[in-house]
Amino acid sequence: MKRAAFARINLSNLKHNLAMIRELAGNSKVMVVVKANAYGHGMLEVCSCLTDVDAFAVAYVNEALALRGNGITQPIVALQGFRNPSDLELAIQHNVQVVIHHQEQLAILKSYADAPTLDVLLKCDTGMHRLGFSVEEFNDVLVEVKALLSAESSIRLMTHLACADDIANQFTSIQLQRFDQLVEGKKFQQSIANSAGILAWQESQRDWVRPGIILYGINPLYKQDIDSSIELRPVMSLHAPLISIKDCKKGEKVGYGGDFSCPSDMLIGIIAIGYADGYPRHLKTAPSVAIGAQKATVVGRVSMDMIAVDLTGIDTKVGEFVELWGELISVAEVAEHAETISYDLLCAAGNSAHKIYI
Repeated sequence: MKRAAFARINLSNLKHNLAMIRELAGNSKVMVVVKANAYGHGMLEVCSCLTDVDAFAVAYVNEALALRGNGITQPIVALQGFRNPSDLELAIQHNVQVVIHHQEQLAILKSYADAPTLDVLLKCDTGMHRLGFSVEEFNDVLVEVKALLSAESSIRLMTHLACADDIANQFTSIQLQRFDQLVEGKKFQQSIANSAGILAWQESQRDWVRPGIILYGINPLYKQDIDSSIELRPVMSLHAPLISIKDCKKGEKVGYGGDFSCPSDMLIGIIAIGYADGYPRHLKTAPSVAIGAQKATVVGRVSMDMIAVDLTGIDTKVGEFVELWGELISVAEVAEHAETISYDLLCAAGNSAHKIYI
């Protein structure tokens, strides 16, 4: 049964953002990241829309299998690779490319009597310390992986940037230097740039780029505006109906715990959305919502499926739909009020509210 709140997914904006990424990335091939249900936007719908991408990237092999089972034929990379022999067998069977990043995966490859045909990305940990082989062991691992795979297999080299969203942080330059020293003279395709790398670190744009959040129209740079010539369009907008309007007197309290006390006589509206729909429960400061071209401020606590807003001086009526974020209210703005990030809100709302595709 559908709840009142819904996420509208604008596929035209999605295509626009991909075109912008291609322009920024120059000659690099584009591997768009659709893990976590395409950041809440709907993995199958996003992949079905973007028919001209060079590859998709998911987190797990089973996500790739879901795409294969629904007719997606483009190359797919499982960023966490295979976790066991069954994963590996399925990746080989369904032509899923995998990231190899730890020794246990090599042990699984060694268990094969015949060298499998498998396209892999070998990951080096240049400083993020999440996934990847250390700089010290990487060359030996590369030799070993080449020996374990069939001659028909392809190998690419990759790393992941830890601080690319902060353009003042020079750790990205350190990571790039480490990677370049490691791969010097090696004739393999390379992949480094994530969303922030594409925007701010052109030297990270190698043979492949891996856009994630910018595909969905969000600026990934930390407290830094992007160039005005780069137009990213939000793909998700979150909406819910206004279901009640009431007069509240000065001093009356609104919502659970009575945290909000009306500073004057106010018109209070109730919107049918809450944390069950992915709207953030913990707000340090009060974000706005958009009612037509007008903006109203959230007051009081966020409930499971309702929020209250100050409608004083706003011309509206019960039944009108409200934008929680999207074209008029940026998801980044709401995230800042909730002391979180846009990724968190998109995933939460996209995987809670039902979606309408336009």
